[in-house]
Amino acid sequence: LGSLAELAPGKAVRILALKACERYCESSGSNNDPSVRKAAAATIRAVAVRASNHLSDGGPKDIWCKNVLPTAFLGRHDKDVKISSLWKDVWEEGGSAISSMDRDGVFGVLLQEKLLPFIVKGTVSALQSTSWANRRAGCAVLIELTDANILAPTPQSIGDGNSFSGEEIERLRQRANASSVLLSECLKITARNRVWEGKGDVVKAGTAIAGKWSASAPMNGETTELSEKCSWPLVLQKESRDDLFRGDSWFKLSKGKTSDENDEAGSDDTSNAANETDGQNSEDDTALDLSGENALGDDEQLNGEDAESDVEEFQGSQPVVFSGFCKVLLDQALRTGSNNSTEGVLPYKASALSGLSALLKSFVPDKDSKKYVEAVEHQRFIYDLVAPSLFSFMAENKPSNGKPVPPLLIARALECLASTMYDGIGADAGSAECADAVRLLKFFALSTGTKQPAWTVRQMSALAASSLVTNMPSRVLTKNEVITTVLQCSTQTLKDKKFWKVRLSGLELLLSLVSRVGNQKMSAVDSEKQLIMESILPYKEMIIDLARKSLADNEAQVTAAASKITLTIAWWP
Repeated sequence: LGSLAELAPGKAVRILALKACERYCESSGSNNDPSVRKAAAATIRAVAVRASNHLSDGGPKDIWCKNVLPTAFLGRHDKDVKISSLWKDVWEEGGSAISSMDRDGVFGVLLQEKLLPFIVKGTVSALQSTSWANRRAGCAVLIELTDANILAPTPQSIGDGNSFSGEEIERLRQRANASSVLLSECLKITARNRVWEGKGDVVKAGTAIAGKWSASAPMNGETTELSEKCSWPLVLQKESRDDLFRGDSWFKLSKGKTSDENDEAGSDDTSNAANETDGQNSEDDTALDLSGENALGDDEQLNGEDAESDVEEFQGSQPVVFSGFCKVLLDQALRTGSNNSTEGVLPYKASALSGLSALLKSFVPDKDSKKYVEAVEHQRFIYDLVAPSLFSFMAENKPSNGKPVPPLLIARALECLASTMYDGIGADAGSAECADAVRLLKFFALSTGTKQPAWTVRQMSALAASSLVTNMPSRVLTKNEVITTVLQCSTQTLKDKKFWKVRLSGLELLLSLVSRVGNQKMSAVDSEKQLIMESILPYKEMIIDLARKSLADNEAQVTAAASKITLTIAWWP
């Protein structure tokens, strides 16, 4: 076929490629037909490998860049290994031919970024598909683009006082628009109630995109040089407590907004026995039915699609509110209307909590920034928003169905609580237990004790206590009750001879305690650090004894943590 395509007119080859892409996209979900998908991928691969001269001419609608290669980029994540391999060849062969061409309005070095607007369209279609396999492939594309820092701000846009050329602004605008479209789609899917296999991948993809933009997101409606020239996908606003997208009052609307008709009709890709025979598994025996398609011209698009439209059509999307995203993830993880024993529900809830933790960790205030105080205030706002629900979930440990909460969810909730702690937590403790640093530390001490059978809960409790010790104000840390509770937590975790990660978490808690003193020079000029050291000094020998016993541990990471502790306090009197 490839040799024949080399001799055929360009228009005929383009028609063949377009119809092959259409057949591939149609043959999934309830219409799943692996043989057709394989034949479609093999057809385009034959053209890309043996007739690559046609790739330089995409016709008036530039079908190779706008249709074929975006389909190939998605097809690389097909669950069928053979089909995935065919699409990888198309992407590599076609990409090398396209990359060598001079095209206007493209940015970056990677082909993925050069074709970003068209890949976004294909990915949105995959996420909106009724086929769950298509949605998972779309999520894999999102994670790949995020890991490559394509769905992220440009390096030049991070920092204060940078100047930008017109091309850099356009590149940032393209990335921001693409991220906004894809993040919005992921959020809409996540907010729906139906749980299906692979929905956790949507959460992972959405939080990965949001995490790339949170550090440089506009705060509390501020305007910067960049925010005036392009719309940021994510904003940090304390006054938008009820918004998921800025100004939409999402959480005030009826719950009917979370219904998902596509999910109800969704299906996984299963083999259709009526369409498969023993002789249809080979590439040579399977052909595409293209009868009646000869009238398709270069100016026609599949499914009434306008090839000139791209991600620009989505510029009207409102940015996502950081606090609203956190609330959606929390609601998905802690909702009581679902049974954890149902297949897929427990892994999805764990994914939602892991996504919330990753999202919270992505926003870390820079102490050297002019906006540090404002950023810490926003962290406190987020803590007050999510901590009460998390603490109640862990402390009660009894959902509405009367069954105990699985330890996996408790551990993930502890991780989320640790991720949301801010500098100065507990300075103005209220009546709520999660706002009192001392009471919170005692709760972690109970969770590290022998009465807790799940080692993951013991580990995460110690790590949460470590985060609390790092962020609590010095006047709270110097209390004897706090120091003895920290030592109690560490002692209990170090007694675990089976799980080294539990022992490591206990040592990290000790390290966070002694690190609050700082080095010898800092302690000499800082009265607060001097006061912290004087409060810990009565327990110096106990800390050294715990660290020295751990130096003989079989796990290297445990001995390394113990060594750091002994070195940190070596100069103490």
